[in-house]
Amino acid sequence: MIAPRVKPLFPALLAVCLGLAAGLGREWESRMAVPPFGSDLLRAQSAGEAEEAEYTSREARNELGTSQRVYREGGSLKARYGFINFNRDRLGVTFGMTAGEYKAYLSGYGYRDSDMARLKIWRDATRQETWERSLRAAGKQAAERAIAEVDLDYETKLRAMLRARGLALRAGNLVEADIPVVVKRNIPLLKPLALAFQRTAAERRYAEEELVGAVLSMVQTAIRYKIPPALEGDLHTCGLLPPARALLSGWGDCDTKTGVLASILGNWNAMRMVGVAVPGHYLMAIRRLPGKGDLFVRYEGLEYVLVEPAGPAWLEPGMVGQATTALLAGNEGYKLEPFF
Repeated sequence: MIAPRVKPLFPALLAVCLGLAAGLGREWESRMAVPPFGSDLLRAQSAGEAEEAEYTSREARNELGTSQRVYREGGSLKARYGFINFNRDRLGVTFGMTAGEYKAYLSGYGYRDSDMARLKIWRDATRQETWERSLRAAGKQAAERAIAEVDLDYETKLRAMLRARGLALRAGNLVEADIPVVVKRNIPLLKPLALAFQRTAAERRYAEEELVGAVLSMVQTAIRYKIPPALEGDLHTCGLLPPARALLSGWGDCDTKTGVLASILGNWNAMRMVGVAVPGHYLMAIRRLPGKGDLFVRYEGLEYVLVEPAGPAWLEPGMVGQATTALLAGNEGYKLEPFF
């Protein structure tokens, strides 16, 4: 059992994106500044694998009972995964989107410096106009109050923009991927994949635990482990591939794979899950009474059994890697993030 303590997640766990340029309101700017690219801090460390081509390679994978084929078919992008579940059954699922749907989907994640620049231009112009108008009408104190309201409105707009892109502004003005937001957004999109798993479970008469295990084994073993870059061209990703992109690329890291797994499992109403953030790593836990030997955490007084989506280790619910066990029990503790 993992001790049911939850300690704050230190800033070193946050995936940091580039900051905002200097301008009017220097005191406000200094508080909003974040480290430049090159100081980005990712949730996970490299698994040591060589760089692998992304979607455009359309390479097939077939090793240790797994297979992966990412390909184009007409105007659609598709991915076919074969894997062995914990029952030792060979299973396969397919996921796809039209090219147009996929392009629109990708536009909803990450941000560009130009997005921040537009927001900052609005803020600077509004501050200047508000200051001059309020100063003439009611004096310096009223003008200072009006400026404070503009700054608050700017932060509200900033947080809303980041949230719309699957990101969040955290303590210390650090920007990171917001896994709960990403999961909730992707549950409907991955419903066809969830239904495919459900049909397989019905045909093979799987219980709920076996159904969860089938999804987990696919994510662990059939999707490659590779850490996404924090910056792709001019797009700040904060080190996360959204679930559909991970599926149609064939790879992802710990938080990316957690997002895929939780977005599929979230299609079953009874499923309750929490994200588990530890130094340099991300995993999840599902609401279930732990069996003998299962590792679990407590959230709001209830037990949640730990699940390790990262792979490539083949670990059933209740089992995590030795390094993860040490991190969970370490002095820095862990942070729980409910997905719903």
